[in-house]
Amino acid sequence: MKRRIPSTYTMKRVANPWFVRVSLIVGLLMPNWFLEEVRSQDSFEPKPAIQQQDNSKGEDKLSALALDQKNWRIPQSSFMWIVMASGIQTPWESFGRQGWMTDDAYVEPVNPGVSEFSPDTELFYLVFEVSALDAPSQYRAAWYYMPDGKRYDKTLIGTDALMLEMNEKAGYLEIFRPESGWKKGRYIIKLFFESPGQELDEAQVVGTMKFAITDTPTIPPGTS
Repeated sequence: MKRRIPSTYTMKRVANPWFVRVSLIVGLLMPNWFLEEVRSQDSFEPKPAIQQQDNSKGEDKLSALALDQKNWRIPQSSFMWIVMASGIQTPWESFGRQGWMTDDAYVEPVNPGVSEFSPDTELFYLVFEVSALDAPSQYRAAWYYMPDGKRYDKTLIGTDALMLEMNEKAGYLEIFRPESGWKKGRYIIKLFFESPGQELDEAQVVGTMKFAITDTPTIPPGTS
């Protein structure tokens, strides 16, 4: 016959009266305490409305990337030098694009530093030199109109790209008149350094330049 454990012993082991009373008190108080804690959490606070993106930050970034056109012979961004010019000269004979695909391609700017052009200007240039490249890369220019002279219209007016091989260190980009003609006022050019064939990506912008279309353009001193 199995030995039975007295019931009084079982009650003392399993259901101690003092333990039961404390458990009941905690059980009754915990819901109120828990709710108070939950109410105090920020997760139940109304979330602030999502603010619209501040476009001025993008403008500030472009201003910080502005390239110096007065002291254009100094290294800037990814360029040994870069300058806006009304024309170009090529010291060596070439085939294909003017001044390109030669054994030692090089391009010289004509009227370097000019940044004002008349409305009938069909074409001007960004002439530059770079250090040796680790891999074939592409430089691109994209230009936009600035209606108020301060902020630019996001509508792309034109773009020109040039791929450089590893042995090529000089080149130029063409800024051409749109089919509808130039509007008088100021424009901004974004310069991109990207992989060949890549689409426009704001993360690849390495510099900016500005120019103006006016009836009375001026030529900087010292240019010819």
